[in-house]
Amino acid sequence: MIRNHSLAAVLFLGAIACASAQSEQSTDGGSGSNSSQRTFRYYSFDAVNADYSRAGNASVNLKTVVDVGPFLYVTGTLSANWRVTGWGTGVTTETNTILLYHNGTLTLELAQFGDPAKTSGTPTGKQSIDLQGRVQCFNNKTSAVLFDSGQVPSINLNSVFTASGPQFNVYATGGVLRLNLSRTISVGADNGPGDYQNNGIIEVQSN
Repeated sequence: MIRNHSLAAVLFLGAIACASAQSEQSTDGGSGSNSSQRTFRYYSFDAVNADYSRAGNASVNLKTVVDVGPFLYVTGTLSANWRVTGWGTGVTTETNTILLYHNGTLTLELAQFGDPAKTSGTPTGKQSIDLQGRVQCFNNKTSAVLFDSGQVPSINLNSVFTASGPQFNVYATGGVLRLNLSRTISVGADNGPGDYQNNGIIEVQSN
């Protein structure tokens, strides 16, 4: 029996800049132990206990049935956090790496990305932090590039993927898709003390 399986995962990716920062380190994108975490359960239904003596011959049916379940494992780091001190204007970039272990075809969608808006602090000055982003997808084993959005304004990240594609099948990814999300913030003198935040979403659909 072949079953139609579908899995989905929704990842929340926060970009936080406080008058703010320390950066979160990304994973190294290694192959990881999850690449071989298969579990096998064996059972047999078709027991036979029959006398074929009179017939003189026997014909029995021996089926081999394998029911493979879907899997979608997600590992990595999601948030980017900075504490910004000192004076003047500064720019910095950090990259988060997310590994998607899968046996279906993946479709990705990004939503709710934008410039981090001030959530607390002084009411004067610029009320958001300039944020740009870049999404890159790789075959984790070979590092072959499967997708590259280039660096774009944060709000444009919401349209780099669509519900129809691009799609990433296991032949392209080798079963492990590595997604790098790079975020670049520009903090000016007009960004006053306070916390700035944006919560983006990556939705992963496996079919």
